[in-house]
Amino acid sequence: MASATAAADVRRQVERLYAQGYAEGEDGSRTPLDPHALAAVDARELRDLAVAEGAGATLEVGLGLGLGALALCEALLTVGSPDARHVVVEGFPRDFGGAGGRTLRDAGVEELVEQVHEESQLALPRLAAEGRRFDVALIDGDHRFDGVFLDLYYADRLVRPGGLVIVDDLWMPSIRHAVSYVERNLSWELLPDAMTRAFRWRRPRHLPGRRLRGAGNMAVLRRPAQHPERRAWDEFVPFA
Repeated sequence: MASATAAADVRRQVERLYAQGYAEGEDGSRTPLDPHALAAVDARELRDLAVAEGAGATLEVGLGLGLGALALCEALLTVGSPDARHVVVEGFPRDFGGAGGRTLRDAGVEELVEQVHEESQLALPRLAAEGRRFDVALIDGDHRFDGVFLDLYYADRLVRPGGLVIVDDLWMPSIRHAVSYVERNLSWELLPDAMTRAFRWRRPRHLPGRRLRGAGNMAVLRRPAQHPERRAWDEFVPFA
């Protein structure tokens, strides 16, 4: 469904939010963007990545204050596909006083966004069963290992071959471990130069007794262009 809002309109709203430094909730509350939203440089470069991919369908897990959603919506509007759609999965839409939903409404992108108010562990399998496909996904929801692992597992079914998956908050060991899993077991490629603050591993990475350490906060990963339909029943590559 096309939106009457232009990419430039969304950009102005994004710039306004970063300039004021907070997002307003439906209840009138004010939540500071730092540390609850993407940094301005991350949002800008996320938008640019999605534009470079020619994205017509994007997926987001975790709405938060809505800045990631606006970055992806601006990209969709810039690319200009008539069937552009952003799907955001947020199990707790009232967090931050409902600021994420208000951010979308104030930017005029509600028609472009399909909001799924359900935990991602339940919503993503259904989207996969429906045959939904996306060009770019942003994973920034549950930060526990099991939740992130499932988000990435289903992203492997939802994001098109060769598509991008961006994961936030790599300062957390749980998220680093989940990213390591998809690299080693699903053949995803980490792109450490794709963003200013893109995540990269510190070497040596897998010596006994060493923790999974790295620098950067946003992991940019590309799914393989060709993925085997069936993996060996006992396939497993250690990732910790």
